[in-house]
Amino acid sequence: MTITPKKIISFAAILLFAGGCGVVPRTGAPPSTTSGGQNPDVSSPPMAASVSSYNEARSTLMQAYREWKGTPYVLGGASSSGVDCSSFVRIVFENYFGLELPSNTRTQLNAGTGIRRLSLKTGDLVFFRTGRKTLHVGIITEGKDFLHASTSKGVMISSLKEYYWSSRYLAARRVL
Repeated sequence: MTITPKKIISFAAILLFAGGCGVVPRTGAPPSTTSGGQNPDVSSPPMAASVSSYNEARSTLMQAYREWKGTPYVLGGASSSGVDCSSFVRIVFENYFGLELPSNTRTQLNAGTGIRRLSLKTGDLVFFRTGRKTLHVGIITEGKDFLHASTSKGVMISSLKEYYWSSRYLAARRVL
């Protein structure tokens, strides 16, 4: 069997899409600090963060967006040089809300409380099935808009009204 550049590229593409965003557990996540100086136990579902209103939560999320906008997507990344979707969500909740979330998309899918699509509020996690074994996660900012680390454009805001996201919607969880 001859290994051609086309076969190598095809194999790399399969690995990229099969691996998915945040499917592989990571170690060495950025340190977290909470308002009380305590580290919440991630083995139990997260407790509600002390955000006085959804307007305050939206303002906080927009601050995170301004600071992270355009940061490139890097599978397994967890810094301003590159971040994947689950690490970005985890960093936002730890650094901006003082709430520790699990480190990958599959375990984030079990955090908090499940909610219906019609009940989405600012701060809710939204999950998508972007491939057979691939999941993606974002955070609702307002209405149908959500903040996430896109594989093509890095950290950005997208809308559930877009066919791509609407057709891949999987679930939502409330952690705030």
